[in-house]
Amino acid sequence: MRWPQAPRVALVKLGALGDVIYAFPIVSALNAWRPEGRITWIIEERWRELPSLHPAVHDVVAVDTKAWRRAIRSGRWGDAWRGVRDFARSVAGRFDLVLDAQGLYKSGMAAWLTRSPVRIGFAPEDCRERGSARLCTRHAPPAGPVHVVQRNLGLLSVLGATPKEPQFDIRPASTDEAWASGWLAGVGIGPGDRVIALHPGAGHPAKKWGLERFASLARHLLPRTAGRVAFVTGPEDRAALDRVVEGLTPRVVIASPPTVGALAALLRRCLVVIAGDTGPLHLAAALGRPTVALYGPSDPVTAAPVGTGHRVLKHPCPCGWVPGPYFNRRCPDTPCMAAIGIDEVVEAVGSILASGDPNVDAGRLVKET
Repeated sequence: MRWPQAPRVALVKLGALGDVIYAFPIVSALNAWRPEGRITWIIEERWRELPSLHPAVHDVVAVDTKAWRRAIRSGRWGDAWRGVRDFARSVAGRFDLVLDAQGLYKSGMAAWLTRSPVRIGFAPEDCRERGSARLCTRHAPPAGPVHVVQRNLGLLSVLGATPKEPQFDIRPASTDEAWASGWLAGVGIGPGDRVIALHPGAGHPAKKWGLERFASLARHLLPRTAGRVAFVTGPEDRAALDRVVEGLTPRVVIASPPTVGALAALLRRCLVVIAGDTGPLHLAAALGRPTVALYGPSDPVTAAPVGTGHRVLKHPCPCGWVPGPYFNRRCPDTPCMAAIGIDEVVEAVGSILASGDPNVDAGRLVKET
């Protein structure tokens, strides 16, 4: 097809945090393909601040599909209809090209409601909800069991714009950088101090390693590093984490960044980030920070931290589940997560610190602002 020199492009990636972060290379590639174009990101309301971390995103359209579904389940069909109608009116006819990087019915519907003449999606076999592919007009070649970033960039093959390497181009706002600098100074962390970040949360219980294990890990790390250990958590885990780490030395601190941008600004200053298969882990990897990834019912082939210098710890699943594109939601107690030992996590951290990787530079801690 002949594309305009300044096409109006919409990217549909609704959530969640890690999935959205791994769609950033699509924006970078689109911007390289048509720098004069205008890129709009269609995303769930709760994640609306995320696209602003990429300088090439010109506009954000927030959609609340959860509210639509709640209205339908409660019999408020009129509310659901008005929500869909208002969204359709806000996007219809605005775009020359739409990319559905989610592969679900809700993302396909959002793309279809734009009425764009060209809607590019994944091949049906690469969609989590296969029938959603019918809502697109063109499809990427089948990707198979590849990393999600590679699958996402496959959408651009239809445009002849697939990059050689993914570029994330994450740029936290100056206010987020100021928050990170202020927090570090407030807990006594100065230039050159080492910080190892631990994020114990996860969007699904099956991906959690447990607060007690993380607290024990902090105790084991302190004698082995001259730096500080920082727990990074959201408000939902803060109270429980305060109780678990009570009594640890002042070298253990807890951060609750107020925004995703502030989280990015803080993680970028950390030496190593340790977490399960969750958004902050993938955000840290996208920022170029080394990570130790604790994987249970997730497939590292398709969802490991992107880039080099990471250590992924995963044990076989005793339930017999075979890893695939989507993590196992059926296992009630995830023994594969419990099988990850504290000693092997400490060893993985030590191997990163001893690797000589230029990314592991304590001098970057507070100098990058």
